[in-house]
Amino acid sequence: MRKFLSFISKAIAAIFAILFVISAVLAILLVNIERKLFDANLYKGALANQQVYARLPEIAGNLLVTSLFYNPCADNPLLCEDVPDALRSCYIQKLGEERYITLASGKEKPTEAEMQSIQPCIAQYGTETTAPTGGAENAGGPPSFIKNLKPKDIASIISIIMPPAEIQKMIESVLDQTFAFLNGNISQAKLSLTKLKEDLTGKPGQDAINYLINTQSPCTPEQLAAMLGGGGEDGMVLCAPPPDIIAMILPELQNQLKSAVAQIPDEVIILPPQDQPELTNAGPFGNDPVTTIRTVRFWLRLSPLLPLGLLLLVTLFGVRSLKGWMRWWGIPFFFVGLIALVPGIALLPVANWAWANLAMPRIPSIISGDIVSLGRSLVAYIVNKLAEPIVLQAAILMVIGLAVWICSYFINSKSKGTDWVETQGVTSI
Repeated sequence: MRKFLSFISKAIAAIFAILFVISAVLAILLVNIERKLFDANLYKGALANQQVYARLPEIAGNLLVTSLFYNPCADNPLLCEDVPDALRSCYIQKLGEERYITLASGKEKPTEAEMQSIQPCIAQYGTETTAPTGGAENAGGPPSFIKNLKPKDIASIISIIMPPAEIQKMIESVLDQTFAFLNGNISQAKLSLTKLKEDLTGKPGQDAINYLINTQSPCTPEQLAAMLGGGGEDGMVLCAPPPDIIAMILPELQNQLKSAVAQIPDEVIILPPQDQPELTNAGPFGNDPVTTIRTVRFWLRLSPLLPLGLLLLVTLFGVRSLKGWMRWWGIPFFFVGLIALVPGIALLPVANWAWANLAMPRIPSIISGDIVSLGRSLVAYIVNKLAEPIVLQAAILMVIGLAVWICSYFINSKSKGTDWVETQGVTSI
């Protein structure tokens, strides 16, 4: 009877040990990922590591110039606006309605075979299509003096107004406040624009105007008259006037800039205060995304309590001696570390696979290769930082568990004081 009870006790302990291993592995992964993902320092480090602050003016310049002249219809005829019914019907006939909707929405790019299949449609009906989305000559487009700028010009203007140090300060402020809000430390996240407004109306703004003027083509008489008169019919006119007239025009341009800056608010609300959720029909996670995030994070932080409780049950049902304790704890600890080590090591390869197979096909062609490469580097940095504590903790648990397991073989279970139940006739583990 005692042997039977001992067997049942060990079987129950083994079940709890298996559950402990599973729950402990999940707790290690979830707690570390939650702790890292909601730490602003992770993203600050990623941006600083990739020198994003110094590269941001150049990135912004390339994006702005590319967007002005980007023609998505040229790369993908399925993205053209106001496609005639006949052409649309032809597309659907060749591709199928579901596939056409996916490609026309821009969620995926057509394959080479699909592009070839729709060529007869374009050849027959293509001349009837209207101007594509994003055309540079659309009505209401940017002023002509903006179109004269090259990417390096825009990068230089941004650097004049906002040096890399200022860009870093602004972005880090946004990160700090965003995660402080998500962590429940502040009621709302906002960005102050006071310093930017001061720079725009001060010397940096004046320097930017001078640089902008120097990038323009010489003024025509009509443009010069419009500048001296405060602007043309279509708004602000900017060109390169003769040197003796620049001093006359600068005050007017500065006044126009000050008027524009005056319309900018002193601060922008990034994340507004959350309304108090109604108690009725709110559900366990509340009725807004922020409440849901905070609730989920709360339970994730409590997740280590489950494996600790299971470990206590393993001890209660399985441990009868010092040797038994070392095995009932050492073996599960070893397997927790061994199993947790696998996803910790695999995080980066999985992220690389997901980027190449899931993200890359959905990146619009307007995004340059440099920006795509930067995005991949940022993701790799973040994933590495997520994996580091997981790998470290898994390795420590594996080493400790293996050491305790091995040491158990050097313990004499029949030594005095090591068997707690043997005196009652129950055989220890």
